[in-house]
Amino acid sequence: MPSKYIEFVNRDENIDFDEKMQTLQSDFAELLKAEAQSKTDLLKVFEELGYKITV
Repeated sequence: MPSKYIEFVNRDENIDFDEKMQTLQSDFAELLKAEAQSKTDLLKVFEELGYKITV
């Protein structure tokens, strides 16, 4: 029969906060670059079709 007590394991204590934040910083930088490029591409396509979007 399984024990009714469950051992608590704090998984957060093994996280290197600085390393995690640097990874997130890099990931978000790449996402924001991709977003900017997508916006540029979208505006260009509309302009080429004769429907310029002014933002």
